[in-house]
Amino acid sequence: MGNAGWFATCTSAREPVAAIRGLRETRPMRIVFALALCGGAACSQQGASQQERVMRAIEKAVQLPAGARPLDQYSRNYASRPDGKIVGIYVISQPADAQASEDGCEVMLKDLGSRPCNEAEKAEIAGQEKAAADLFGQADQSRWFDDYRDLPRMLDGGCDLIEIVFDPKSHRVQSALCNGEA
Repeated sequence: MGNAGWFATCTSAREPVAAIRGLRETRPMRIVFALALCGGAACSQQGASQQERVMRAIEKAVQLPAGARPLDQYSRNYASRPDGKIVGIYVISQPADAQASEDGCEVMLKDLGSRPCNEAEKAEIAGQEKAAADLFGQADQSRWFDDYRDLPRMLDGGCDLIEIVFDPKSHRVQSALCNGEA
């Protein structure tokens, strides 16, 4: 991947230093933190955070499953699990220029007929589409979440959602699997 993407950290805005301090307490993260300090990258906006380094390492090591799109087409979302492993959820989010609200909107009536959506209904759909886009992220974006339960999920989807499991102790990707399909 030529472009490393851009990174967002979804941590507490009130306690960013505490969040980083908590990360460096895990053994694998202590090593990464020490390397960052030695490299002069710690506390520098130009240097990558420990989370960014872990995300980049996973993205370099992962082999996407057959049927997957190129890595830069996915929003890549990461968090630590309680067992210390890192889970990555890679999602193809719907591009802004292909929103369902532009495909037309009709409301089904009791007599099984339909009518065009009114402006309030179109606004509601647009709000739902924006919420989904915010949840799933943007293509070529890597994000770290404080809690693995907050990672984006969807039912079905095939390779539009890929789950990665990375073991920081062995520095290996243990699995990279497409979501099921109905």
